[in-house]
Amino acid sequence: MGALIVFFLATFATAQSNDQSQSTAQGPSADLIKSIRAVLYSIYSRDGAELRKWIIADPESDAVLPKKPLSPLELSELKHEVEELEPHRVMPFLVDGELINVSAGSQYPVGAKTIYVTSFHGALWAIPVIFTKSGWKVDIRFWIAAAKKNSEKEKPSDPEMIARQFLLYMMAKRPDKLSGLTASKIEPEKYTAANNLPPGDLDQLIELCFEMPLLRARSGESYRMPSGEIVRAGNEKDTVIVVGLYGVIELAFQLKYIGGKWKIVPQHYFEMLRALGAI
Repeated sequence: MGALIVFFLATFATAQSNDQSQSTAQGPSADLIKSIRAVLYSIYSRDGAELRKWIIADPESDAVLPKKPLSPLELSELKHEVEELEPHRVMPFLVDGELINVSAGSQYPVGAKTIYVTSFHGALWAIPVIFTKSGWKVDIRFWIAAAKKNSEKEKPSDPEMIARQFLLYMMAKRPDKLSGLTASKIEPEKYTAANNLPPGDLDQLIELCFEMPLLRARSGESYRMPSGEIVRAGNEKDTVIVVGLYGVIELAFQLKYIGGKWKIVPQHYFEMLRALGAI
């Protein structure tokens, strides 16, 4: 675990220290911020066609559009608010789960991804972005999952539910609940031993578990697990990668279909989140 925590601490430090060098008006971040602003404006202005120009293509993108249109005055105020936005980066740039260092003005590799955060229209937005052949695109699939969460309930047998339960019981310090969820035999107390947070803090973390949007990783996507292993989503019927947005942190969960049930490959998520400064 020690080497992994050093990796996550280093990546988080890199994200913070490089922000200033990445934010010049002539650097790639100018286009990135433009994409973020365009996406947020097109959502609240209910312009689905414009939204699709700035995002990773998703057939369900209209799910994030509000039902009530804004008045001309509200749209004018919205435009001014968008122009004043200054999103800040909270994660390093990664490609296939590996850290990359990019200096201002240099070319980002296709597939580079990170997460920005901004306060907009009374809400805190975690904004995943990906560099594509046509430039920076916002990845709104977590927002779509969140919008659909209330109308499409997870089933107890779904891999998404198993992933959520594993993280929930880890945060709630319930090792007795972990063993029945895992793909291999574990000593469950080891997965909650680092959790020394007081009840008030735990309540907030548990609430985040309930709110966390979860979805299946796209085929070919790679993620670094808390163990340090890089996993890649494929088309296997007995293995899936589920990805959640826990606050502003992407968490990947690997699940295997064993004995007619989905089981999670156990990982030390609490330690990883603490290393990233999320706990």
